[in-house]
Amino acid sequence: MAFSALQNVSVPGSTGAQPAGTSAQGAPAPQGSPPGGNMMLILPIIMLVVFMFLNMRRQKKDQEARGKLKKGDRVVTTGGLIGELVELEDRVAKVKIAPGTTVQVLASTLSQWDATPAATKTEKELADLKDAKATAADKK
Repeated sequence: MAFSALQNVSVPGSTGAQPAGTSAQGAPAPQGSPPGGNMMLILPIIMLVVFMFLNMRRQKKDQEARGKLKKGDRVVTTGGLIGELVELEDRVAKVKIAPGTTVQVLASTLSQWDATPAATKTEKELADLKDAKATAADKK
């Protein structure tokens, strides 16, 4: 006699064995994914696609900015080294960080160094401070 992996089990209060796939009341048993289950699978994929799109835009913008760099420009690396661009190849750039000191860095870590916005801000703050002191001195 062969044994079956699936057995019909009688439920207390029922008159006999029930066919597979039906409940005690005779209605079909719920099968498949829960409501909203497909959305829970699609949502992370959509978020991943949006993240990848934004990342590609940023990389393209950075690459265009690096393409505009030329010999003699002031540059900064992501590590914080500031220097003058001596040579720029596809993957490697040479940056002069001190007289007689040239280092090789990955070209992907370079960006244009512009110190004027910070200096302009400081000068504006000093001018505002001087105006405030002059106004306070006039009121005395």
